[in-house]
Amino acid sequence: MKLAYQDFDFLLSFSQGYANELVIENKDLFRQFVSDLATQSGGQPGIAVLSLKNTPVDFGKHVELCTHFAPFTLNRKTLLTKLLSAMEKQAVDAEHYVQTQSLLSMLESFADDLSQEYTLTLQYQKLSVGSILKSMGIEIEDPDQPTLETILDYMELVRDLDRDRLFIMINMRCYFSDDEMTQWVNSVCSHDFKLLLVESTAYRPLPDVKRYLIDGDLCEIY
Repeated sequence: MKLAYQDFDFLLSFSQGYANELVIENKDLFRQFVSDLATQSGGQPGIAVLSLKNTPVDFGKHVELCTHFAPFTLNRKTLLTKLLSAMEKQAVDAEHYVQTQSLLSMLESFADDLSQEYTLTLQYQKLSVGSILKSMGIEIEDPDQPTLETILDYMELVRDLDRDRLFIMINMRCYFSDDEMTQWVNSVCSHDFKLLLVESTAYRPLPDVKRYLIDGDLCEIY
């Protein structure tokens, strides 16, 4: 997987064993680049080009853009939709099928019993696992103080429910210490996640991270 941008004289390549860090000290370029990432993640056309095996791919399907870490939002609509879909499939697998059918039958009998209290005949839609799960309002518990372990678990869930994505973190390092980030990046690499840290300030270089720096005068250092 590679990421190109018209104002960069380099390509960001994502492979196993290391992460990438892009430091853009020029505020105008930083704002333009991050805005473009957000625009494309929302399904709109943009300038940056993400490619897989040298073929351009849809940002919305292959990038997970994280811009806030205090708080870090776990309950994103697209993720919850995929979570409910996965739970619906799980409910009818070999392990849970009998329990699911028993629950549906019990709820239908319950509705039948209630309907006997009325002189008119009542009708209701056929119950489904999906409608029951949706009515429960299932969400992921948001911790008061998200940790780097929480973020790693989130990344794991995204990959399990969807696909291998490029995780782009904006100004993440201003929220966590260098020691915390060192341990976290090590875990990220050991899990073979594709990671791009986009920062507006140059912090201490981290192990297992390949840095590209664009200074205030747009000079590239890497």
